[in-house]
Amino acid sequence: MQDSNRSHESKKGGLGIFILFILILLLLAGAAGVFYASRTQEKPKDLSDTTVKSFDLSEESKMAHRIVDDILLLKRENWQLRDSGRREHRDLLEVSGADVVWTDREVAVGVPVTTELDGASLWVQEHLQNTDVKYINEQKSKWHGMEAWRLDLGIAVKSGKDAERNFTTDTIFFFHHGNMNNRDRDIPKRTKEE
Repeated sequence: MQDSNRSHESKKGGLGIFILFILILLLLAGAAGVFYASRTQEKPKDLSDTTVKSFDLSEESKMAHRIVDDILLLKRENWQLRDSGRREHRDLLEVSGADVVWTDREVAVGVPVTTELDGASLWVQEHLQNTDVKYINEQKSKWHGMEAWRLDLGIAVKSGKDAERNFTTDTIFFFHHGNMNNRDRDIPKRTKEE
């Protein structure tokens, strides 16, 4: 009698595990379906589409901020980072009158005095290759009265058949920070031709 109770209980246990396994498979299949459906319904944004009255580039902006942060944090031992926080921007497209929304921010990066400011900018640009973040501009600048090097980065959005429009998401100011003493050994020096 005891053996039949044990075998009945073990059958129940095996059936419970089987049902749990099937439920987990169904949940995973459902999640994969929802993910795939959301990816296929979301077509790339084209700013020349006159049927759209508003383009929200907030997610693309956040993605750019994350990529830039990940690259800058590779130097957290040598550089000091200050983020001004994100600001929302709005712009009206001239042709369609559509509203475009994106975010931008300023990041101040203190580097050791032994590091060339334009070399730090070049190092970041090299690490941005093969990402969706686009180089927009760079130039000599000032940051709180100090000599600085400004690097503008952003996102590119399709604007017609063969055109793109850039939106600045990250403005980085490189400046010399006197208290930083870890020497950068991997920052390239720019030649005069660059």
